[in-house]
Amino acid sequence: MESSRVLLFEILKSERKRAKALFWLFLSGAVALLFQVLFIRDDLLSKNVQPFPIWVPPAYFLFNTLYAYILLKILDSNLRDGRFPPVMIRYLGALVESSIPSGLLLYLGINLEVPILALNSPPELAYFFFIILATLRLDIGLAIFIGFVSWAEYLGIVYYFLQNTKPGAVDPLLYSFPIYFGKANIFLVGGFLSAFVSRQIRTSFINSLAAESEKNQIRVLFGQHVSPEVVNTLLHQRDDWNGEEKHVCILFFDIRDFTKFAETQKPTDLIQFLNRLFQDVIICINQNGGIVNKFLGDGFMAVFGAPISNGTDIQSCAKAAKEIRKCIQSLVERKEIPAIKIGMGIHSGEVVTGTVGSRDRKEYTVIGDVVNLASRLEQLTKEYGRDVILSDSVASALEPTTVELLGETHVKGKEKPVKVYALL
Repeated sequence: MESSRVLLFEILKSERKRAKALFWLFLSGAVALLFQVLFIRDDLLSKNVQPFPIWVPPAYFLFNTLYAYILLKILDSNLRDGRFPPVMIRYLGALVESSIPSGLLLYLGINLEVPILALNSPPELAYFFFIILATLRLDIGLAIFIGFVSWAEYLGIVYYFLQNTKPGAVDPLLYSFPIYFGKANIFLVGGFLSAFVSRQIRTSFINSLAAESEKNQIRVLFGQHVSPEVVNTLLHQRDDWNGEEKHVCILFFDIRDFTKFAETQKPTDLIQFLNRLFQDVIICINQNGGIVNKFLGDGFMAVFGAPISNGTDIQSCAKAAKEIRKCIQSLVERKEIPAIKIGMGIHSGEVVTGTVGSRDRKEYTVIGDVVNLASRLEQLTKEYGRDVILSDSVASALEPTTVELLGETHVKGKEKPVKVYALL
């Protein structure tokens, strides 16, 4: 439903651009014709036959300018209200617009001593303006309709002028109906070409909208802070979201003594502090191939290896932890955030991943003992006074010189003690 509203909005915006182009086209034509009437009226038309006053063309253009202005206002209202004009109104407007060149030709032909000469004048080419502008309607039916109306009205005018032109008044070639029929067919083909272009533009837009909708779905499932590279990869791995076992590396991040710190801050200052901190910290996660799966108030859980893996998830996670450490130190030194202490726990292993939730709200989740132990390790940073604590499975995958064995400890939920390490 949301996609339909976006498509409607874009079509209305395209219609408005077309109406604006018409407005300036008619206004410039009215000004040009008024200039002719006021300053060079001797060169307008033959003075032998003029059943209509010479001010009719500029008045005709001014009337059409008013039409385009009203159309603009109607489209502005439709854009504000999110409404689409009724189909019959759109076709009626298309009929009016595509008949404008016919009106010009009729006026010119009636005012000429030899009416057929009007069919070789500039107004004849005006049909193409409206056929080209029909592309902006993004409606195949309307584009074909305008081409057909131009074809039918032009042939009707040709027949009328041929009937009212005296034989011998002009070159016999100008009496050749097949020539004018060929011109009319060009208008008809132009309508079909306009419909084809409209279809291509509309299809391209719908495809772009579908792709963006898929990206938004990914952002909803995996969090707003997913790198563009991850989004593009996930677009081709939709089957992996339903549920599977994966080997991942989990990182839990937390701010030490946050409750005490929050008591001294205004709510707005506290939110600004968290946003500023997470802004750079999340970049460290994204740049190393991880995703922030959940925000936990003053912390978060990051996953490396799901939904996609770079093949070095443990090393990437450890690298991200080091970068986070340096990033926070830099922010404190630049006095962008107050001095804080952090804790991170990292563990790796097999988990179950997939999307869970209702039809209206789903979330990509990671389930397993790996998550629980990573959380427990983060809490142990307080006990050991270290900012990053690793499990044995993580430490064994890293260079020995980058870790320090802290010993064995009992962890809630584990019968046997676990080895814990500090990331140097």
